[in-house]
Order: sequence, then C-alpha cells, then structure tokens
Amino acid sequence: MHTTNRTFYPDMGSSWRIVSCFFSSIRFVYVKMVQINVWNISGHFRFLLQNRTAKKLAVICMLLTGIYYTFFYHHSAHHDLPYQDLSEKYNCSSIAHMDKIGIKRNKSVCVKFAGGLGNQMFAFCFGYTIARKKNMHLVLTREHILTQYFKLVPYHWRDYDLNAGICGCFPLIKDKGFDCGYDKKLEHLPSDKDLSFLGFFQSWRYWKNYENELRQILQFQDNILHEAKSQFHNILSKHKNDQGLTTIGVHIRRFERYDTDEFGKNNAPKEYIINAMDYFRNLYKKCLFLIFSIKMKWTKKNIPQTDDTFLVEGNSAPVDLAMLTLTNHTIMTVGTFGWMAGWMTQGKTVYYKHPATPGSEFSKLYSNYSDHFYPGWIPME
Repeated sequence: MHTTNRTFYPDMGSSWRIVSCFFSSIRFVYVKMVQINVWNISGHFRFLLQNRTAKKLAVICMLLTGIYYTFFYHHSAHHDLPYQDLSEKYNCSSIAHMDKIGIKRNKSVCVKFAGGLGNQMFAFCFGYTIARKKNMHLVLTREHILTQYFKLVPYHWRDYDLNAGICGCFPLIKDKGFDCGYDKKLEHLPSDKDLSFLGFFQSWRYWKNYENELRQILQFQDNILHEAKSQFHNILSKHKNDQGLTTIGVHIRRFERYDTDEFGKNNAPKEYIINAMDYFRNLYKKCLFLIFSIKMKWTKKNIPQTDDTFLVEGNSAPVDLAMLTLTNHTIMTVGTFGWMAGWMTQGKTVYYKHPATPGSEFSKLYSNYSDHFYPGWIPME
C-alpha cells in the first residue's frame, strides 16, 4: 500500500534520527553551560572561560542548525516524496533483513482501523482473534485511540526501530466487496506470513470462541470507568426507592441525509423506540431508561419524557459506552456503537430489524443479517 501527495512526516525515517541527535546535542550543550558556570564560579578565570566557551558553543549551535535545516527542515518544506513511501521502504527492508538473517519473531496481523468507536472495536476484536488463533501479534501502537479508552497492551514495532507504517509491507486482504458478513475462508489463512486486513469484518462469528476473553481485555481505563460509575450512581440516587429497579440503556443513532437518501441507512423511527421501551415495561415492574444520543434535539422532541426516563448528555463516547454497559439491558437503533453496548452488557438486547433500505449500497454490506446481529437478540420494528 502506498500513499501519494503527502508531505514528509518528521516521525519517520532517518531524518527523525537526525532531529533526535540535534535536540540531544542542544541538551548536552545546555548542561555543559550550566556545569561550566557552577564549576568555575570561584575561579580566577571564570570570565575568560565563559567567553571562550560561549564562542565554541555558538559555533556548535550554528553547525547543528545548518545540519537541521539541510537534512530535516528542507525536506519538511520542499521535499515531495511521500512519507509513507519512505517509511515503508525502510520498514520493509528491515523486516526482510531480520527474516533473512534468521531473527525469530511471531508473524503479525494488521487491521485498518477506521470510523467511530464501535467500528474500531469490531476491527480490534477481529484482528485480535485472527492473531490469537494463529499465535501472531496484532499491531497496535501506543498512540491508537483504543489504548486511551481501554487497558490494552499495545504491540508495536519500535523494538525493531520500526514504526506503524510496517503494515504496508504485508500482503493486503480485503473483505468480499466490503460485506460485513462472515467469510469462513479467513479462518484458514497461513500463520507463517504477516497479514494486513482492509474491510469491516463485523461479524460475531469470527470471535465467538473468544468472547469472554475479549470482554476481559476490553476493560475501560480507570478514569473513564470512574466517571461512568459516578454518573450512573448519581442518577440512581435520584430515585428514592431503587430496590428491584431494572435499568435499560437506550442508544439512539440518527444518520445524516446523505447516509439515508444516498447510501440507504435507515433511521429507526420513534415508534420502534417507544415499542422497545414498552416491551421492557411489560417485562419488569420498575424500569429506568437511560437514553444516550448525540441528536438530543430529535430525542427530546420525539421520545416522551416520563418518570422512568433519564437523558444522559455531555459525555465523551467512551464514557457513554461505559455507562451503557452498567445497565441491565440494551435498546439499540442502527450502528456499531449500540451493538457493542449490547454485547458488552450481556443482558437482553432489542434492535431495529430494518437497518437498511432494500437494494441500497448499505444493504449490500449486510447480505446476511444473522452474521451481524448477535444470536438471541430481539428484532423489533
């Protein structure tokens, strides 16, 4: 995979090592200046030493500045070689060299992480499972957003003086026309080759034997879980008698007009959400619905505000997701965020049974809904 029309990025290749040396030298010079001032503070030649040292330091700084401009800034401002090409060339040759000289290593799995939190969690679960089954490594850098939300231990290539661009060296495997369904051929890939995946792969079937393991791995960071629990218990405290109370997390996703008109995604109508809430009201005597949405204006206008509802606003996506997992059951509309909330909660999950307009581009992503929606979940309309 190669990227074009991109500027040179300072975190890649040999130029970054030059810059590192530059700043290390500056720190060395600074320390020496401090040492000279302290060491010679009581000497008779303090001024003379400082004066000579200042000249030497000035020459050193000018030389370093020239090196910096020539080898780094010049490339940064004017070089039109794409950083991905340069970094991949360096990475791929390094990997090939390690393999050639017999350095033992577990082969690696890369997955293209894209989209919102739900999509990225699906990608992680898929990639982790492929790597787990074949005793490989899932490449996940420390800078990845999932490592900020969950207690994941990232595996990256810096131990080999490489960077995340290493994924471009591996053979690329695309899902079949970007179908979110299950493809059993992916279960039989070789384990002696590095692999890179591009697609959605949003089927529970890939990781059905590793679900409990994945739930243990996807533990929220302490600050996120603390905030979620604090808000959750504060909401419960507003109900004087919460004994026997059943909590239901409701996630309402509203798509933009392009997604609905052009791509074929269906917004779950208000009737579906109200029906799903009534379903739980008929099951349990005391319910409390915690409603989450980034489209609160629509929600307030269309969903009746009753004594058993509470609108949760103003949180980040991971805090919302963590709060949803603290409830007993889930009502989702359409989308992977609500899907992950239901899967992590492990209670009853109700989903909208018409996520796509028949014949639309979006409907082609779900040629078999049973591959996507979790078994035992309850479809409604």
